[in-house]
Amino acid sequence: MIKNEIGENAGKIWNALNELGEMNILELKNATQLDDKEIHLALGWLSREKKVLFWGEENDYQICLTEN
Repeated sequence: MIKNEIGENAGKIWNALNELGEMNILELKNATQLDDKEIHLALGWLSREKKVLFWGEENDYQICLTEN
């Protein structure tokens, strides 16, 4: 997977969170149609840019956009 694809997938996740609000991984997968690898790489991208927050338990954490 190349950097551009990861960035595009990060955009899909950002848009889904912006439109639908906080979600867990399963909900993000359903909303974006991305697989586990694509979701995790894109969340890493968004996390590095401080665009998302994570909380909850390891196997069921919630994700939302930051206030930035």
